[in-house]
Amino acid sequence: MKIVNLAAGLIGVALLGIAATLALTNPKQEAFEAFAVQRIREDACKKAPLGLASQCPKFVDDNQSEIKKVITRNTDRQDYLVFSFYQTDLSVRAIVPDLAFLPGMPTYHFETVGLFGKFYLYEAKQK
Repeated sequence: MKIVNLAAGLIGVALLGIAATLALTNPKQEAFEAFAVQRIREDACKKAPLGLASQCPKFVDDNQSEIKKVITRNTDRQDYLVFSFYQTDLSVRAIVPDLAFLPGMPTYHFETVGLFGKFYLYEAKQK
């Protein structure tokens, strides 16, 4: 019986340690914004229309604070203390209103989880 109690106690301490580690490493909203800007710069710029792909990374770099505001306005964060879910709906028009004249600018939906100090994008789809 002592072995069972000892094993249960060790498992409890281990689970508590894992939960504490998750809580301490749960990334904040600001870290998500930086992650999202980097993903836009690295991934979305490659798909920019009309030859804008070469100018897109510089645009993102020059307008990071504004892009972060757009990301914040269009992201729903569900914080569960040990991890967070982020659901983001972004359109090119929201980021670059001057391109509103271009027809057919897509909107994208992203779902990301923040865990152990990192972000994992698990769904990205065009609406």
